[in-house]
Amino acid sequence: WSDLQKYRFLASETAKKMFGKYNFQRYFQDKSPEPLVFAPFSHGHQEEPCYDQIHGFDELSRLLIAALNDYNETFASMELVLFEDALRHVAKITRVIRNSSGHCLLVGVGGSGRQSLSRLGAFV
Repeated sequence: WSDLQKYRFLASETAKKMFGKYNFQRYFQDKSPEPLVFAPFSHGHQEEPCYDQIHGFDELSRLLIAALNDYNETFASMELVLFEDALRHVAKITRVIRNSSGHCLLVGVGGSGRQSLSRLGAFV
């Protein structure tokens, strides 16, 4: 936990320095921090892309489950369990591949969901 605490401290201090008039404490607290997630599908995957903050995992989960259901109707069915880390990763993958020449290297053990989350991110 010391690495995570050090990261949160450094991120919090940098946010205070760069954006002094905003209160970022709720995003960097030790006990249940509020998620700070931005994605280009903040109004839904079928709407015009709008890069904005998604407030909470409930909203992010709702958006991505709707996208997953649409994906499953169009292509071969993917049965995914979208837990909090998976939700964050799909948002990151989508943000990266929406940029021109955007690409990322996904690292993990076999069966960890890299390909499935990438497919969902590309579909969104």
